[in-house]
Amino acid sequence: MKTEKEIEELIDSVKIPSDEEVEAAGRRFDKRIRQIRRRRQFAWGTGSVAAVLLCGVIFVLLQPKEEVQEQTSVLPVVKTENEVTAPTLILSDGNSVNLNDGQTDTMLRRSNIQLADKHIKYDTTPAVREVAYNTLVIPTGFTYDVTLADGTLATLNAGSRLKYPETFVGEQREVELEGEGFFNVEKSEKPFVVKVLESRIRVYGTRFNVKTSPRKTVETVLVEGRIGFKSPGQDEVQVVPGQQVAYNPESGFVSIEQVDVRYAIAWLKGVFKYQDKPLNFILEDLSTWYGVTFEPRVDVTGIKITMNLSKKTSIDEVIAFLKLMTNREFIEERGNYIIE
Repeated sequence: MKTEKEIEELIDSVKIPSDEEVEAAGRRFDKRIRQIRRRRQFAWGTGSVAAVLLCGVIFVLLQPKEEVQEQTSVLPVVKTENEVTAPTLILSDGNSVNLNDGQTDTMLRRSNIQLADKHIKYDTTPAVREVAYNTLVIPTGFTYDVTLADGTLATLNAGSRLKYPETFVGEQREVELEGEGFFNVEKSEKPFVVKVLESRIRVYGTRFNVKTSPRKTVETVLVEGRIGFKSPGQDEVQVVPGQQVAYNPESGFVSIEQVDVRYAIAWLKGVFKYQDKPLNFILEDLSTWYGVTFEPRVDVTGIKITMNLSKKTSIDEVIAFLKLMTNREFIEERGNYIIE
């Protein structure tokens, strides 16, 4: 089992280069382009656009595949019930608090909630002990932390929402997640349960990443500790560190495989980090972060991308890279990109 120090080192290993390294990467790209311009196996960015790459190591492996004429769907970003433009806390009485509002401290003064920079913290001994549920909603372009009443730390990615009690009572600690979240669960005799769509993740003190998609799939990557994953109609499966358990509701199939956890937790460092990832899955992440939609009219599942790109990169620069890397057209129409 990894120690806490080893886990922190693993997360910190997702490196964001300095501005000097980024500029040097751009110069290397320019030189490399002149050398391999006639080769079509790899598509590279040039000039100032190339300089936004973190490591200067973005390339696309284009696998030959017969083009299909029928439209291949990539679903747009999942919309929450209450569409928001800033991180929002929905209190048990139904009132909503804009966490970017300067008046937030006044609104939460009488509660057991403390607010710091992009971080909500609940007192472990609240004045009111009755069960009351809050919901944290994160829109596009944001991430946010919440420390629950038991000390568990959850970090939510864009397009996510987490429902949880202000204080835990009963025989177990249960929260409900939509979207993507990283959990550092406080150890306790009471199990911690994350309800994700129709599945449940049961943990006792661990660190793991959970992600749902617009296709209603669930992916859980365990960094440290142990978890049990139970999907509808299936027995609970045990997962060990370094493994990913994935559930597809259409087929009912549950798979477990060994993965490099650095790619699953790179978003915690503000990075899009992939290795040989099919483009259609990457488009889902881009859609959620930037609040745009993609409509492929050709098959993009055969295009695999390896990249390390800052999430601060503008959508225009991202689209410019995708054009160069995929040799496809991305036609913009009011926040919707048609891929031809």
